[in-house]
Amino acid sequence: MPRSIRFRIVFAAILAAAFVPVASSQSQDSQSVAEAARRAREKKKDAAKPTKVITDETLDVKKGDVQSAVAEEPKIAGAPDAKPQAASGAPNVTPVNAAAKDEKKERLKKELTDLKEQIKQSLMDLDLLQRENRLDQDAYYSQPNYGSDTAGKQKLDDEKQEISNKQEEVARLKAKLADLQREMGESSSSQP
Repeated sequence: MPRSIRFRIVFAAILAAAFVPVASSQSQDSQSVAEAARRAREKKKDAAKPTKVITDETLDVKKGDVQSAVAEEPKIAGAPDAKPQAASGAPNVTPVNAAAKDEKKERLKKELTDLKEQIKQSLMDLDLLQRENRLDQDAYYSQPNYGSDTAGKQKLDDEKQEISNKQEEVARLKAKLADLQREMGESSSSQP
């Protein structure tokens, strides 16, 4: 037994000796990495950041959002090219007229905000319907005998009709938004 005890002691000493240099080298490595990171942060702070200039070219307007509806407003067929000019001479503005115009402007702003929210919700609903339809199409066409699945085909046709109705609703809301913005522009240009 004394031999196995010696063997255990020697083995423990060898293991201890093996881990001591590794631990000290790891602490030196972590200190040097930490020091390098500090120096990199200091250099980054010292470097001047270039200022970003936003122009019409750098703005990315996605098709289908509210801003593109506003951007496409002059392209609407039948829309007047220029806003009507006020009659020559200053308009006669009384405090009652000014209060009524302010009230109308606030009402238009509220309607505009509500309409933008409706458009946003309708676009999200449309996106959801289209995604659901794509999933159902994948499930339908992945069946080996999809031609005989009349219920599945009917479901796809119903979803396509629902998508078409939602697209028409979005188009109607965007047209209403354009009209409302035009009306709001006319009311703000008529004020002194």
